[in-house]
Amino acid sequence: MERHTTSTKKPVFAGIDYHKKFSVVTLGDKSGKVILQETLVNNEKIVKDFFTKHKKLVCAVESCRGYEWFVSLLEELGHEIKMGDSRSIKLIAVSRCKTDRIDSLILMEMLAKGYLPCAYQPNWKERDYRQLLRHRVQMVRTSTKHKLRVHAILDKENRGVTYPFTGKGREVLKEIVLSERGRELLDDELEIIDFLEEKIAEQYKKISFLARQNPDVGRLKKIPGFDTLSAMMLFAEVGDITRFRNADQLASYTGLVPRVYSSGGSTRTGRITKQGPKLLRWILVQSAWAAIKASPNLHRFFTTISRKKSQKVAIVAVARKLATIAFHVLKEKAIFDESKLDAGLARAAF
Repeated sequence: MERHTTSTKKPVFAGIDYHKKFSVVTLGDKSGKVILQETLVNNEKIVKDFFTKHKKLVCAVESCRGYEWFVSLLEELGHEIKMGDSRSIKLIAVSRCKTDRIDSLILMEMLAKGYLPCAYQPNWKERDYRQLLRHRVQMVRTSTKHKLRVHAILDKENRGVTYPFTGKGREVLKEIVLSERGRELLDDELEIIDFLEEKIAEQYKKISFLARQNPDVGRLKKIPGFDTLSAMMLFAEVGDITRFRNADQLASYTGLVPRVYSSGGSTRTGRITKQGPKLLRWILVQSAWAAIKASPNLHRFFTTISRKKSQKVAIVAVARKLATIAFHVLKEKAIFDESKLDAGLARAAF
C-alpha cells in the first residue's frame, strides 16, 4: 500500500478513485489540503480498518461499475457519500497527466471547494428494483437471440416456420425433417429458450408482487400505455421524483428532448440528446406506441406531428409527453384523467 502524507490536520474530505481490485484514497482538511494519500486493496476488512480510524468523512466516489458494496460499507461506518458524475467530472477536470493518485486528488479538491458535480445515488430499494428489472430485460433479450438462431437453423435447410414458439409451432418443429446436426442444434436452442422463459416467468411474478405493494406503481399503471413492467421500470429508473423541480427536468433526464444550438442570436434544435438511462428511454418509447392506441388525445397528438414531420419524431414526442404526465402523477400522488388531458398536462393528473 502506498502512503503519502503532507499534513497532520484532521481529515474532513476523502476523494476515492475506485477500481475493481484496489482504490486510491486521498484525505484532505476543510480547505482541501492533502493530509494523506493511500492505496487500499479492495478487501472489506482492509477498507473497514482504514475508514474506521477516521470519523464522519465526506467522501467523493466517482460513479462506476461495482462500487455499491464499497459505498454501503462507508455508509455503515457513518461517512457521508457524494456520488460524482463521471461525464461532468471529465469535462471539468481535464488533465494531460492522468493517474489514479491524481484522479483521487481531484475528487477530494473538487469536493472541498464545492465544485463536485454529483450524480443521483439511488437508495437500497431503488437499487433492488433496478437490479431485478434489468436482469429480466437481459434474459428477455437473450431469449430473443436464441429464438432468432432457431429461425436461422430452419432457414438454412429451407424449413422455415412462421410461428415456431407457439403450441402448434412446437408440434410442427417436432415433425420437421432436418439434418442430424441441424436437429441437434435446434433441440439445444429450444431447451435454452424453455429454461429462459421459465426464469422470465418467475421474475415477472416477483415484479408483480412488488408492484402490488407500491401505490406509486399503481398510479402509473393508470397512464395510457403503461402496464406492470413499464410502470415498475419507470419508477425504478426515475427514483426519487422530488429531485426534479419540474416536468421539463424529468423529460431532459430521459434524453428525449432535442439538442439546442444557440449562437449569434440564432437558435436551432437537433436530434434528441439520448442522455440518461437507456432502459428508461426505451420503455417510454415502447409505452408510447401502446398509448396512442389507448388514448384518443395522445393518438391525435401523434397524428398531428407525424403529418408535419415523421412517425419516428411523433412517437418520441408522445414518449416525452408520457414522461411529463408521469412526473405529475408521482409528484402530486394523482390519478390520470383522460378527459382532462386537453386542458393541459398539469391538469391531466388529478
